[in-house]
Amino acid sequence: MGKDEKLGTVVRIMPYGAFVKLEEGGVGLIHISQFDDKFVEDAHAFIDVGEKVLVRIIGKGKKGKLNLTFVRRVSKEEIEQERKDEFELKIKKFLRDSQDSLTANKRRLKRKIKRV
Repeated sequence: MGKDEKLGTVVRIMPYGAFVKLEEGGVGLIHISQFDDKFVEDAHAFIDVGEKVLVRIIGKGKKGKLNLTFVRRVSKEEIEQERKDEFELKIKKFLRDSQDSLTANKRRLKRKIKRV
């Protein structure tokens, strides 16, 4: 996933586009003209409710509604791998921070022992 790309789930399809609920919160509309470079006549033929998609926010409407553009569909395997990768990064950071904290505490303890 790119930096500006957001993961979401298609929650409703209308003749003019599809509403997507973003995982980070909020709902936006992918206008039918934003699905593909080629003309898409029927949004139902292009995308399904419940499908996971990658979108990019291209603007905000009056009332704060998000305008989205379609990037691509996302498979369940990709989502699982992305979550595993994020989890592994968090674990590595936690271990590194814990090691740094432990090292700092050992130094402080050595200084206290030398003073006594």
